[in-house]
Amino acid sequence: MKITQILVLIFLFICFSNCNNKNPENDKIEYSEIEIKDKFTNKLKLDYADKLTVAEISPLYIGKISKEVKISYQNYKTVEKNKALKKYKFPIQNSLEIFIDTTRIIGIPMGLYEYSKTEKRNDKIANPIFIKNISNDTLTIGYAEYLPIIIEAKNRNGEWQPIQERMRFECGNGIVDFYCPPNNIVICAMQKYGGNFKTKLRLKYESFASKSSIFSNEINGEINEKQFVK
Repeated sequence: MKITQILVLIFLFICFSNCNNKNPENDKIEYSEIEIKDKFTNKLKLDYADKLTVAEISPLYIGKISKEVKISYQNYKTVEKNKALKKYKFPIQNSLEIFIDTTRIIGIPMGLYEYSKTEKRNDKIANPIFIKNISNDTLTIGYAEYLPIIIEAKNRNGEWQPIQERMRFECGNGIVDFYCPPNNIVICAMQKYGGNFKTKLRLKYESFASKSSIFSNEINGEINEKQFVK
């Protein structure tokens, strides 16, 4: 009898702890209600490209949904807190929600070889990307400091075509995955291009491990048609 009572108490304690860790009010917060705290005010400008570029989409924030979120342009510091020291599942369709917010402007993070430099905001215009883990599992969502996301655009035939290719590393030694828990979000930056070709744009998340593609909402944008060519 005593063992049964102890087991019941343990079960109730676990349930109580889980309830305390969840904040239903925060789960109801819309992306438009999240205030992005950016400490930098340097002037931003459109970028122009004349060929297929390498995607460098990395997290500025990983964490719980709240009405105020402070972003960091030192992406390696953001990833450091969420290193996957054990194996988690990889995203499949309907496990991530990806939303491009065209109503706001942010900068893009520091580059791959800028670890030793003081934090700064690169001077290119970007729109915030909100990625939410809508599954019940903690998911491995990226590697090193990058997410497997590229920008696609519709060509003149109305077909989706990449204008970026994924970041790849010649050597995989020392590269660590990073994760996102359930109901948490990742905030990234989608670089905004100028050009003479107005078209539709979207993001494509593609996990090689699960062989699943997940797409964002579609937005209006402009590019240089040479961006379709490597």
